[in-house]
Amino acid sequence: MIKHEKYLNIYSIDASHTIGWMIDTKSVLANENETFKYNYLFTRVSEQSKYSNFKREKGLYLTAYHNDGPWSVHDTYDRIIRYINEKSIEIKGFFYEDVLLDDLSVKDYEEYLIKISVRISKM
Repeated sequence: MIKHEKYLNIYSIDASHTIGWMIDTKSVLANENETFKYNYLFTRVSEQSKYSNFKREKGLYLTAYHNDGPWSVHDTYDRIIRYINEKSIEIKGFFYEDVLLDDLSVKDYEEYLIKISVRISKM
């Protein structure tokens, strides 16, 4: 995270958005996410930014909101996995975690609001 923050500062990239995290769907489906080894972190930038190195694909996303603190976010992943298995939904790409409410907005980590989304290719 420190390296990422330094990069944003060196290139004067607008970092008004919180940092988000990406996890490959294959590792989540293989239940490798128990230790939550994130593949990437990201900061959203404007469309005009020359420093963008990744674009989230357009499409339909399955989204869940987790509001029980970052330490139990795996519970929401488990709910998502059960749902996609029950409904035979195909997912691809990455799971994206966006922190919507963080320590600037709430009193305690347990009050964080995290949006988890994943692109679905077939319902």
